Amino acid sequence: MNTKKSNKITAKQEAKTPAAVLHFKLEIMDDENTYSISFDAKLMEEEAEKMLEAVQNCLYTKAADGIQMYLEQHSLVYTGFTASRKPLEHTEAMKLARLFLYSETCKSIDSYTGNADIYYAVIDHQQAGRRNNCEGCYIAARKVPALYNGQYRYSVIGQAFHCNEITCEEKGYFAIRKNNDYNHFNNLDEAEKELVLPAFGCIDLMALLLNIDHIQSIEQAEKIAVK
Repeated sequence: MNTKKSNKITAKQEAKTPAAVLHFKLEIMDDENTYSISFDAKLMEEEAEKMLEAVQNCLYTKAADGIQMYLEQHSLVYTGFTASRKPLEHTEAMKLARLFLYSETCKSIDSYTGNADIYYAVIDHQQAGRRNNCEGCYIAARKVPALYNGQYRYSVIGQAFHCNEITCEEKGYFAIRKNNDYNHFNNLDEAEKELVLPAFGCIDLMALLLNIDHIQSIEQAEKIAVK
């Protein structure tokens, strides 16, 4: 597991408990299913990250049990815990990839994340099509409360791609994105055409998600995600 840097800002260190109950939501999307976990709690961002670290290596089917166990073991008061699984359609996965990779403002993503105050998502999806073509995406996304203006901080690292298994032709778009104070997205780094993350192989999206604050370049993303 990759170790997160310790350069937390002072305001976070001083805030020991959140002022209000927050709505937490995690979505994990693989090739076939979407696993959703949500609950309400007085949960700080640091605690949410520790919770994700605890289930980082779990099977997706076991993530809900792992998160609920973490809440119980750490005596975190929560309500409204729900966990669900539903089939993931290819068109839905690619639509979400475009939403996270191309939205100019936070408003579009807000319309999807709804009332979640702390939102995490990973999408690891591929589907073969006609003539040995394959289309897919890798997305790690996070939404957390900003510390000073009542808004949210968004971070996205992702790639959408097409490839052909016979000709080995590949093309795609990769971006590392964060929002600014005006709720517009800035791309810290991006790449077109050649794939940054391989279409086939082991990609550690949970590691990208847990290190998303500190990744600012393609090289950093590759080092953490590609195993």
